[in-house]
Amino acid sequence: MPTKITLNPGYAGGVYVLDHGEFYTCLGFDVVLNKAAALATELNSPEHSPVPTERGTMAAYRKYAALVDKARQKNISTGWRSRVDLTADLIGLEGKRVEVIDCYGDRRRFIVGRSTGWIPCHLEIKSRSSSGGEAVWGTPFRSVRVVGGTA
Repeated sequence: MPTKITLNPGYAGGVYVLDHGEFYTCLGFDVVLNKAAALATELNSPEHSPVPTERGTMAAYRKYAALVDKARQKNISTGWRSRVDLTADLIGLEGKRVEVIDCYGDRRRFIVGRSTGWIPCHLEIKSRSSSGGEAVWGTPFRSVRVVGGTA
């Protein structure tokens, strides 16, 4: 079943609601604009990025989806992987245990992991025995400190 996409401008600054049939996901209006702009830059296709006046429209979402597909095609043909969802403060720290103070002032420790796929993100791996982790959140970090140990 194709994903049905609707708009909810009143929720959390505006979101695209993606109905996958058995579950829903949301993607923020600003996330779509920012990620599309970053992908367009990486792919040297700035003319394909939605413009700010398209924020919260299906036109912006379609441009974003086309850029994601272009990134997927580039990955298939060359093995290239995007860096747009990687956390700048954590690039090069993969496999290391870090302590961060996030943008909310919360302190936490984790091993820096990285997801697979053509648009990977950094992961928070809780311990060496973990088989995965959640996407890094609470950025931009106020501080990042390597505290020793590797995965």
